[in-house]
Parts: sequence; structure tokens; C-alpha cells
Amino acid sequence: MKSSRHPDEKPAVVGGPPAKRTPFPPRKRHGDLEKRLLVEVIDSDILFYFPGTKVYEFQNRFAGMLGEKHCIACSSGTAAMHIAVGALQLPPGSEIITSAITDMGTVTGMLYQGLVPVFADVDPETLNLSPDSVEEHLSERTTAVVVVHHSGLAADLEPILEIADARGIPVIEDCAQAYGCEYRGRPVGTFGRIAAFSLNHFKHITCGSGGMVVTNDDRLRYIASLFVDKCFQREEKIRNPFFLAPNYQMTELQGAVALAQLEKVTEITAARNRLGTLLSELLADAPGISPQRIPEGSRHTYFLYPFRLDLEQLGCTAREFSEALAAEGIPNEARQITGGRPLYLYDIFQNRSAFPGSEAPFVSAETGSNRVYGPGDCPVAEEAYCRWLILNIYEHYRELDIEEIAWGIRKVARWLKSRS
Repeated sequence: MKSSRHPDEKPAVVGGPPAKRTPFPPRKRHGDLEKRLLVEVIDSDILFYFPGTKVYEFQNRFAGMLGEKHCIACSSGTAAMHIAVGALQLPPGSEIITSAITDMGTVTGMLYQGLVPVFADVDPETLNLSPDSVEEHLSERTTAVVVVHHSGLAADLEPILEIADARGIPVIEDCAQAYGCEYRGRPVGTFGRIAAFSLNHFKHITCGSGGMVVTNDDRLRYIASLFVDKCFQREEKIRNPFFLAPNYQMTELQGAVALAQLEKVTEITAARNRLGTLLSELLADAPGISPQRIPEGSRHTYFLYPFRLDLEQLGCTAREFSEALAAEGIPNEARQITGGRPLYLYDIFQNRSAFPGSEAPFVSAETGSNRVYGPGDCPVAEEAYCRWLILNIYEHYRELDIEEIAWGIRKVARWLKSRS
């Protein structure tokens, strides 16, 4: 920390100088390579993926980066999750266990397939899916588990895979926030039967909106490729759909930008890992602050930087802490966990209103399912929304930016503790 900062400096919320004394540097995510590849697409006059080259090249290169056999590109991360679930061809009315802390995109495809999301609780120190809670939520109707790697930190995959393998059910990995993330030295997305990634605007790399499904299973690759494209068997030149499938094609324009972004993903995730690690080091002795625990053998790539507040020690709410940080010149950088509540507390689950006029798939006469969601289902997740904040750490930040953010957090924490 800069020695010019006095240890007793008051927080900005009560008249002290803001911790963020320099502006954040500008962020430029797209440049000459994206332009060149886009021009190549325009000059080719082929924007549709099937006769084109960019989407196929992107698929091959991304699969190669992970060491997987197959990658199927699509229109969004939500589409990728829908494809992953759809490719498994699970029986309608059956249940899929997933994390209570995730985005709606994780479960949208489940609902469209007539499947019932079952929300398991999270580890209190990582916010990732708890293996013990997964086991507790197993039933005779469970047909899959979706593991979400939250914020760029791998979930504890080994025990979850053991639980699933013992029941003969597949594991799907939701890697939307997990580029470059590793579990026991191996990239996430390579452990389950199938995995989904996102190229949404807010992810590590982006083509505006896009996604990918990866798998080593030849049959899943084939079904997924049909699921992207209305079950049109283009490889065989057969137009005779034999199951219901949406249109989730990626265009050549998206493929060109995604291909250029792949050139940057290693550098981006390395920078975020370095900056996130630095921030944790600078917060090591901050009162009432606990960064997300990183299990041994895991590599965090900090799509987000979550940290937990000891509200009893600090004598405040998470919102009050966030507002005090905003006064330090870190506006919108520290906020409560995205969504504000566990997924099952959204109206769509509380009212069982996925399809207006019906309670399907939550109620199924065929399977005997009658899934009701309510407060208290996942107490650790519910408490997390009251005690955790998340920061954005972008790859273009300087060490000075991290030092100033850390100083703001430490200053606010010390002041709150002293007055409580």
C-alpha cells in the first residue's frame, strides 16, 4: 500500500479523501484482428455458418484449447446450456440438480425441455455447489447434475462426479464464467459429459452474444449439432426432423469476432488471475473481510471477485458497505451478488409460472413431481446474498487500481469496525 496514505485516514463517506485517486484506464476489447476477420467474412459474402469457414475454425480451435474432441458453437450461453441439456434427451418431468446461486440462463433450457430444476445449497466459503447438498437432493427422479463454476472458480468436481457416477447420471458443466479456470490442474469443461460456455458481452471474451458446447462424446456431438439447427441433418443433406429443436445458429460474423477473441483469452485470464491474487494479498488482514476461498489445485480467473463481510464485526449491512465503497470512488464496482436472491426465489419458481396457465413442469402426473420452492430451501445461499459483495476486476486494470480498491475496502472496514 502506498506509504503516503495515513493509516487513520477517514473514509470518504464521512469527509475523508477517496481511495480511488486516479481514473480507471479505458478498456478496449476489440481491435484490428476482429476488423480483419470481419472484413474477410463480408468479402466472402457468406454470413451463414454452414457454407462458411469462421464458425468451423472457431469450433476446432476452442475444442483444441481444451483438449476436447468436439465444440458446437451457438447463439448464446443460454442456448449452449439448452443444447447441453437437450442433447442428453432426458425424460420430461425428471429433475436436474443445480446451484442456488447462478444465472437464469443455467435453467432456462431445463424448463423448455420440461425438466424440473432442483436447487442445492452452496459451500459457505466458495459459493460453489456443495457436494453434500447435491447428495441430499438426489431422488429417484434425478437424471442429471449441472455444476456451475461461479465467478471463475471451479466447483468441487471430484465428489460431485463420484455421487453422479454412483447413480449413473451425467454431469453438465456450466462454464459461462470460467474461461481459463482449472480444477486440480485441469481445465473446467473437461470433466462432465458435456459443458457449456458463454460469449456474452460481459464474459472474459465476447462476440456480443454467443456460446459453445464441448464434449468428447460422438453421439452427444451429433445430437447437439442438430439441436442448434432445427434438427436439420445438414451433414447428410436430410431435412426430416425427428425431434423438436430450436434455431441457435452462430453466424459467421460472430464466429469471426469469437475467433479473434480466442487469441486474447490466455492473456486475459492470466491478467485477471494475477490482479485477483494481488487483491486477496492486500486484503489478507483487513478486519471483517474474507475473500473467496480457493481450494488447493484450483486456478481462479476472476470473472468476478467475491468477498464476504463479517457483519457482526463491522456493524453494518452489505448495502451500507457497498455505498461507503462507492464514496471511495469505486462506483458500481462493489455490489451484492448478481440477481439479489437465489434463483428459486424468483417469481417464475415461486408462482410456478414457466408456462402461463400451467404448472408444468413443476407438477407432473407422469413422474409424481410436485416441486414447491420457498425461503429456507438453501440457507447458506440465502445468507450469502446478505453477506457477500462482488467486484469487477478487469484485465486492463493496473496494479495501482488494485491497490486503490484494496485501500478503499480496508479503510471502510477499519472505520466501520471502530464505530461498532
